[in-house]
Amino acid sequence: MKSTRITFGTPTDVTNSGDDSRSFLFPFACVDLDLVGSPEETRFTSEHRLIVTVANDRLPAWNYSDADLLKVLFEIGHRTVAANVKAGTLQREVRVRVHCGTHSRERPYDPARIIEPGGAVFVVEEKRRIGFN
Repeated sequence: MKSTRITFGTPTDVTNSGDDSRSFLFPFACVDLDLVGSPEETRFTSEHRLIVTVANDRLPAWNYSDADLLKVLFEIGHRTVAANVKAGTLQREVRVRVHCGTHSRERPYDPARIIEPGGAVFVVEEKRRIGFN
């Protein structure tokens, strides 16, 4: 099965003034795991953007510090990226919206158990496809 290494860069707050939400950019790069360490790795590494936007109505309910909010939004977002990689549907830009329709008032994750976004590395196996390519 094909595996992909996903490496995240430094996150950035990209909230537009006047928005009723907060947005964060999590840049990341993907490369086939078999190419890691090879002379071809750089050539076959693709650059991507994950933008996670959280509606302001979630913020008081969750009551996270800014640092913890960033980690929680990273957790929500990187799970979407991993699902896209598994399905073979990853695009150059992935957008995730977090609002009352997607997440309840309950805190979704314990930020103490989430790794720091900058420099995070994940390996994801793509689902085997049946049929001809």
